[in-house]
Amino acid sequence: MLDKQELSDLIVAGLPVALFVVDENHNVVEFNPAAEQITGRKRSEVLGRNCAEVFSSSLCENDCPLRESEKTGAPCLGREAFIRVREDEELPIIFSSRAILDDSGQLICGIEVFRDATDVHQLEAHKRNLISLFTHDLKAPVAIIGGFVDRLVDEKAGPLNEKQSSYLETIHKEISRLEQYIFSFLDIARIESGQIELQLSPCDLGELLTEIVTGFEVQAAKKNIELHLDPSQLSGPVILDRLQISRVISNLLDNAIKYSHENSIVKLSLREDRNQVILEIQDQGPGISVQDQAQIFSHFYRIDDERRAVQGSGLGLAAVKAIVEAHSGRVWMRSTPGKGSSFFISLPKTD
Repeated sequence: MLDKQELSDLIVAGLPVALFVVDENHNVVEFNPAAEQITGRKRSEVLGRNCAEVFSSSLCENDCPLRESEKTGAPCLGREAFIRVREDEELPIIFSSRAILDDSGQLICGIEVFRDATDVHQLEAHKRNLISLFTHDLKAPVAIIGGFVDRLVDEKAGPLNEKQSSYLETIHKEISRLEQYIFSFLDIARIESGQIELQLSPCDLGELLTEIVTGFEVQAAKKNIELHLDPSQLSGPVILDRLQISRVISNLLDNAIKYSHENSIVKLSLREDRNQVILEIQDQGPGISVQDQAQIFSHFYRIDDERRAVQGSGLGLAAVKAIVEAHSGRVWMRSTPGKGSSFFISLPKTD
C-alpha cells in the first residue's frame, strides 16, 4: 500500500499539466515531467533555484501573481506570460498560481500550474485577422447605406409620413451604432498591430483621473451612485498618450457605473508599486464568475446574464487591453460574484 509521500509523488508526476512548487523564498522544490517537457529544463537543474531566475517571466519583476496571491489570499487564474525556454527563445504560457499561507499569513509554499499557449496565440492572431478583414469590408456598404438613409430622412426622395419618418430614424440610429462598432474594432486592430503611433508625453495621472471623474458625475447621479476618488498623489508624471489612456479610464468607469446597483459606491484609487503606477476602479455590482473572467478582455465577449440588457458591443474591454499593452502596461481584474468587481491597470512610471 502506498504511503502519503509515494501517492503525492505519483500524482505530481502524472499530472497532465505542468506544475512547479516553490518554498517560502520562491525557490523551486518541485518540478514535474510535464513542466520539463514544456520548458526543456531538467528537474535536477531547476530544483533549489529561484523561480524568477529559472523562468525569467515577463511578470516576474513587477507583477508576480504569486506575490499577488500572498497579498489577497486568493488564487490568480488564467494569467498570460512569456517565459525563457532557451537562451534566445521565449514561450507564451497560460498559468495559475496559489499561495499557501500559514495562520499568520506567511507563505508556506506556492503552487503554479501552466500550459503552452502557442496554439492559443496563433488562433487569436488568425481570429483577429479574419475579423479585421471582415470588418474592414463592411465599412463601405454600411457607409453607402447610411448615406442613402440620410437622403431619405432629409426627404430628398419626397415627403415622408409620420410612420415612415419614425422607421427611418430608427434605421439611421442603428446604422450609426454599427458604424461606431466597426470603427472601434478597426481602432483595436490598428493598436494591436502597432499601426497607431502613441503620442507620448508626461501626464499628471491624478489630475487626468479627477477630470474624467468630474465628467461622469451626472451619469452616476442618475443611479444615485457615489464616485469616491482617492486623493493620493503620485511622486511624478507618467509618460503616456493622454487621449488613449482617457479612453481606457472612461471605458472602465462607464462600465462600473452601468453595471453597478443603484445607491452604491464606485471607488477609484491610484498607487505606486515599485516602478509601476496602478489604477484601481472598484464597483459594487453583480460581480463576474471565474469562467467569464478568463474571457472578459476578448473581442466581442459579453457576459450572458442580466447585463445583456445594457447595450454594448463587447469591444470596450478589448480596446482597454490593447491600449494598456501598447503602453507596456497590464490590465487585470478581481471579482467575487454578488460582491462587485475591481479592474486594475498598471503603467510604467517615469524614470
